[in-house]
Amino acid sequence: MFSVLFSSAVLAATIQDTPTTITKTQITTSGSAERPVIFGDKIIWQDYRNDNGTGISTDIYMYNLSASKEVQVTTSGSAEAPVIYNDKIVWMDGRNGNFSLEKPDIYVYDLSTHKETRVTTNGSYSTSPAIYKDRIVWTNYSSSVQMYNLSAHQESQIVSSESMIFSPAIYGNIIAWEDFHVFRDEDVQVGSNTSDFSIRKKTPTRDICFYDLSTNKKTQITTDGSAAHPAIYEDRIVYYDWRNGSCDIYMYNISTSTETRITTNVAAQDPAIYGDRIVWVDGRDGNSDIYVYDLSTHKEIQITNSESSKELPAIYENKIVWEDSFNGSSNIHMCNISGDGPEIKTPVANFSSNVTEGHAPLSVKFTDLSENATGWNWNFGDGTNSTKRNPIHIYSVAGKYTVKLTANNNENGTDIKTSEIKVQSAPRETPCGFNLLILGIITFYLFRKST
Repeated sequence: MFSVLFSSAVLAATIQDTPTTITKTQITTSGSAERPVIFGDKIIWQDYRNDNGTGISTDIYMYNLSASKEVQVTTSGSAEAPVIYNDKIVWMDGRNGNFSLEKPDIYVYDLSTHKETRVTTNGSYSTSPAIYKDRIVWTNYSSSVQMYNLSAHQESQIVSSESMIFSPAIYGNIIAWEDFHVFRDEDVQVGSNTSDFSIRKKTPTRDICFYDLSTNKKTQITTDGSAAHPAIYEDRIVYYDWRNGSCDIYMYNISTSTETRITTNVAAQDPAIYGDRIVWVDGRDGNSDIYVYDLSTHKEIQITNSESSKELPAIYENKIVWEDSFNGSSNIHMCNISGDGPEIKTPVANFSSNVTEGHAPLSVKFTDLSENATGWNWNFGDGTNSTKRNPIHIYSVAGKYTVKLTANNNENGTDIKTSEIKVQSAPRETPCGFNLLILGIITFYLFRKST
């Protein structure tokens, strides 16, 4: 078991004393495993262990976590870019001579029936497959998104573009992709003086788009021309973008049409998402390490911390897999996140006082009873304040005062508690000499009356 290292993110919060723990496992030892994906208890990847040193012969392998067993799925030596959903494994394959001509086809293998099916037969450069339930999507000549319905045995074109299309992803009725605009006009300054001239430069750009099958509507999410590698879960699309001078992870919520920046000023890429967790490769410390961010707790966790090169993480529930390379050897690794992890402790303001009313000048001792607070701001209601945890305050003027305690917990927010103090005017005191005079008069009167 390993204790996880923590670091701050855009929405990060105070870390408490309940650390998340992870169990790391090396899945392969072939030294030739790449591009892992995971669904349920099944991890699949492409592997060139049987290429006899050519480096171009790859097959699909699967590891069953429940059975602790590895299985070779293909034997064609030309299978790449595998994906999985339930019992369906999908990949691109050039076994029919198409691969050498850069025209691979899409294949699917059903683990429940042990049947392999060739989805495309036209060798139309079908690449980058993705699958959700009975729908498979891929790019065709990088100019269109195609979809095949396994239940209806029907192929259809979803969208075509004059630009190039890469990295399609699908969840439910939403298909997202990276739209590569070959050129965009940009004015570039030549020289450092204002009198120097500028030239117009053709710059390649790429943005994230998605298509809703239920409305037949295409939407472009980004417009800065620097976004890539979308992944989708439910109504959230994640991608990396270097619009602000650093490569960061962003998330777009389709339901609210809002974008959230997940990381700030790091070197992040290759995001994946499942549930409330976003995982990516991060190079902020000079190494490429795996990080995960939990949208529900606003926590960022550093999963790995080594000099090896990590790529292409994938996530399913609490399991994360990635490609780990060191000294020319590439293997698949997995971590299992367990425990409740560091949780957000929001402050709850509360306090008591030794008295709630009395005559001026009234000295009141306040005792803090707040939970999860690291800072206190008292407003005594008479224009004075204090940041002490347990202050003593003197009210010198009669009146009703509303005391307000604002308890805070750094980035976890604030909470407010109020109470009332009643201060009465000071009671009138009779001088001591005057009292003796009155006593003497009364005594003399009673003596005269008795005589």
